[in-house]
Amino acid sequence: MTDLSKDPLINAVHNGIKRGIRVALENHCLGSAVILILSGIDAMAYIRMPASQDDVTRSGFVRWAEQYIKFPCSDQLTGLDLYGARCAMLHNYGTASDLSRKGKCRQVAYMDESVPEVLFDPNVSKDLVLVSVPALADAFFSGVDKFLVDLFAESKKAPIAEQRLKKLVQAIPFKENTATV
Repeated sequence: MTDLSKDPLINAVHNGIKRGIRVALENHCLGSAVILILSGIDAMAYIRMPASQDDVTRSGFVRWAEQYIKFPCSDQLTGLDLYGARCAMLHNYGTASDLSRKGKCRQVAYMDESVPEVLFDPNVSKDLVLVSVPALADAFFSGVDKFLVDLFAESKKAPIAEQRLKKLVQAIPFKENTATV
């Protein structure tokens, strides 16, 4: 039987990125889950980059998020909302980013489970949107699954993606040398 745990897709994406998010949610660490989700979007945008590019750009992150992060409710987060949320969480573990302060995106705040999953009322605030963290995780997981199918369906992008997947953090079992010195 093949050991799929050594496959970069299984190892890095399913047992790494997705599992970390699930563990954070199961332990009610919503802020940690948000950081992992937003970092995961960065990782997916990295996998999708052209071969000539070395680093994810804002536009790559936004493009990936716009295409793949979808909620089952009428209100949605834009890719730029998510990029601003990424900057806020990763740079100051908060909800306000340079982009949201300048009015270029909405400030994203977080809540536990909610239906609808995204709450936006311009009568209350045009600059603030609330998102359920578990719903954000579900949207990210679904987006990753759809993205990977789309990606490997494109024969020209698949080899680049395979190389990039190998560069993601992998869990490699450590076997201690039992020989005496």
